[in-house]
Amino acid sequence: MTPRTRLAALALTGTLALTGCSGSGSSAAPGPVAAEPGSSPELTAQPVGTVVSAGGNQPEGVVVVDGTLVVAVRETSGLVFLDLAADGSGARVIEKLTTDQSSRHLDLATPAGPVLVPLEGTNELLTVDVPTRTVATDAKDVGDGPHNAARTADGTDVVTNEHGGGVLFVRGGEVVGSLPAGPPQPGGLAVVGDYAAVADVQGGGVWVYDARTMTQVAQKPVGALLTHAITLAEPGRVDGTDAARAVVAIADTSGGAVELERITPQVEDVGRIDAPGSPYGLAYDAARAVLYVTLTDTNLLRVVDLADPANPRVLGDLPTVRQPNSVTVDERSGTVVVAGNHDGNLQLIPRALLPGG
Repeated sequence: MTPRTRLAALALTGTLALTGCSGSGSSAAPGPVAAEPGSSPELTAQPVGTVVSAGGNQPEGVVVVDGTLVVAVRETSGLVFLDLAADGSGARVIEKLTTDQSSRHLDLATPAGPVLVPLEGTNELLTVDVPTRTVATDAKDVGDGPHNAARTADGTDVVTNEHGGGVLFVRGGEVVGSLPAGPPQPGGLAVVGDYAAVADVQGGGVWVYDARTMTQVAQKPVGALLTHAITLAEPGRVDGTDAARAVVAIADTSGGAVELERITPQVEDVGRIDAPGSPYGLAYDAARAVLYVTLTDTNLLRVVDLADPANPRVLGDLPTVRQPNSVTVDERSGTVVVAGNHDGNLQLIPRALLPGG
């Protein structure tokens, strides 16, 4: 089957498969196979660094804003705010913001926030101010199962519509457009300037949208079954507007790799990182040009030097907490935080304990 024929078959699929990304059951007939994180086994090694409670069960998305660690928890639904020690030695719960439903993935609109919080169960996109720990905007009717969101350089929040297909565009807390065509089951996305690169968990590769014009501008088969994506932004940025770089990392969870693609907006192969063990969570330390990849089959964190994205260099693997679905980096110190979805724990790894630290 040619890539074009294969994509057409995917687009005609009427029922979308629920995956480990969706986190909910359904009585609908099973659809096409979609990528899922690995089901992590019991720990066989002590996690590196310090392990603390997330302040709630089933922690998933994690971000850090000026020393405040924000964690999405699923029981009970909400965001937990923790004061993260500058040296990565500990974290103290400050407050919890309860939400109607839970979020799996968190992203920063800018390095200073707000936090973009898609609520899959109520089809909302919240923006949450970190200093005040309050909801700034609440966009309603954001598709069917908004999975991930990121803000482009022009200020548009692009949201993947996991169970409806395609993406939605949100400005000022209001949905201003949508494109149901494209990936049948979009998962993660990453932005480069005004472009949003979206990963399809059913194997449709990468789809690129121009947020200014709300149009699809590129598509390319990439990897096997993709899940999440992250921008290799410059220090102090989240949108990858540096034209010389413009690279995104995409977890090929079923293919056991991380694909590196340049978005121009066409999708151009740059490099590939071997990552056996269902790679899932991604974080990038821009100041040190290091990518962190969680391997959910084996409870490991792969550390990769990306000083030259065309020639990635694996620095080593570290044991993590169980079910390491998400990871983030504190830009101040380089401390890495891994969320252990199974036991409700967070793992804090100071820079000194990381390979090359």
